[in-house]
Amino acid sequence: MELPTLRKPFIYWVLFSFIVFAQVSYGFYLPGSYMHTYSNGEFINSKVNSLTSIEIKLPFSYYSLPYCQPSGGIKKSAENLGELLIGDQIDNSPYRFRMNVNETIYLCTTSPLNEHEVNLLKQ
Repeated sequence: MELPTLRKPFIYWVLFSFIVFAQVSYGFYLPGSYMHTYSNGEFINSKVNSLTSIEIKLPFSYYSLPYCQPSGGIKKSAENLGELLIGDQIDNSPYRFRMNVNETIYLCTTSPLNEHEVNLLKQ
């Protein structure tokens, strides 16, 4: 069965486009990110961002509230210029995770909160 002569170039063009696209699209890259492969048991760094409120649209620092702080101190960790321009306030986090390890209990303790800090959290 022979295809009409007008359909042959179209089929060849579609096939050619598919082959070219398949060669070009073998990878994935999101600007500002990079691929990191973790091995079993390796620690995964977690980060915290700024907080916003429904009432006030201005972001404020995560650690302006009495949350558990990292033992080594708070360190800024913006990874690219876009995060700074958007206004993200990315800091390190006290929470720890390990790759492919099921940990159900990890306590991040803070000192007891006074009345002002309790009211601040309720807001």
